[in-house]
Amino acid sequence: MYNATPRTAAAWRALFERVFTDVGVDIRLIEHGWPQPIDSLWSEPGLCCAFMCGWPFARSGIGMQPIAAPVPSPPRYQSLPRYCSDFLVRDASGWTTLEEAFGHRFGWMAENSQSGFNAPRAHLARFTSPVRRSLFSEVKGPLGTPAKTLEALRSDEVDLVALDGFYLDLLRHHAPGKLEGVRTVASTAWTPIPLLVAAPGIDPEVVERLRERLLTVHEAPSYKPLLEDVLLERFAVPEVRLYDGLEAVAAEAQRAGFVAIR
Repeated sequence: MYNATPRTAAAWRALFERVFTDVGVDIRLIEHGWPQPIDSLWSEPGLCCAFMCGWPFARSGIGMQPIAAPVPSPPRYQSLPRYCSDFLVRDASGWTTLEEAFGHRFGWMAENSQSGFNAPRAHLARFTSPVRRSLFSEVKGPLGTPAKTLEALRSDEVDLVALDGFYLDLLRHHAPGKLEGVRTVASTAWTPIPLLVAAPGIDPEVVERLRERLLTVHEAPSYKPLLEDVLLERFAVPEVRLYDGLEAVAAEAQRAGFVAIR
């Protein structure tokens, strides 16, 4: 989910390999990425530790076990386990506000994504009215991944996209060139950030050991460079009730008649 670049993926791997070693849990790291649907990862019965988007977590009926939530280090997160979606346009458009992109082409990432669909849909719904039911001349989606969605914007396939702000911050840190010629014109409200989860069948004692270690890694000096490389301040205990509230975000858009972004 947050493997924004090969270097970022290596940084996450280094962090979690160290955690698993410290905990003494024999975990096999697997590569999971496009075109494999991320839902197939979350349905793995042996899944011991992986990031899961908060909206699918709230809607899941299989009892995924919450482990810990990341707290990003950039100042805008204010030391909280939160994130938002950033609306992006090309610099060449000359636009500086979200409203200037209305009437043009919007691209969305994935229908089961809080940052790539649910949050931007609720934000955009506020601009609709009985006389303006549609905001865009064309809507394209699902585009699949953050990288593919960003490329659709940069290649002039669409004119506006919304992407996970933490993913974008990781890009700015590891590969700022991928955001050249692109600017942020608006952001959604803050919502709880994707959390680390384990499958229902994983031994709760293993989950607890992982949680205890993750909640204390920021206290260990040897972890400092590992956390810095993935832009994390620390890990926090997930507040499950806040994730449950993401269904209200969906309901807000649906009440406005904005079931699909249009």
